[in-house]
Amino acid sequence: MEPCYRYRARLGRVVDGDTIDVLVELGFYVTLRERVRLEGIDTPEIYRVPKDSEEYKKGMEATEYVERRLNENGNEMIIETEKRGKWRRWLAKIYLKDADKTLNDELVEKGLAKIAR
Repeated sequence: MEPCYRYRARLGRVVDGDTIDVLVELGFYVTLRERVRLEGIDTPEIYRVPKDSEEYKKGMEATEYVERRLNENGNEMIIETEKRGKWRRWLAKIYLKDADKTLNDELVEKGLAKIAR
């Protein structure tokens, strides 16, 4: 079993519905920029798909939901991660202070993401 790490982080930008750029707080005023993939879920694509496609529209809906939820929480979050994925992004669960479940789970429950296989 791999160790699990928890970090406080601030949003840099939302890339799409399941990927965000963050500034990870390491303590003593040290931060680290990382790209984070929301672990265990998959949202529709917004890149390399036609902008008039249903996939793009659903992908933008997921992206906007993530932006809104993070903004509602002052762009602050807790990241829980165990490893990097195949594209070297951190695979993580995202916790927000106003929720009793992860952002990952919220997206699935709202029908904006599906469980990744």
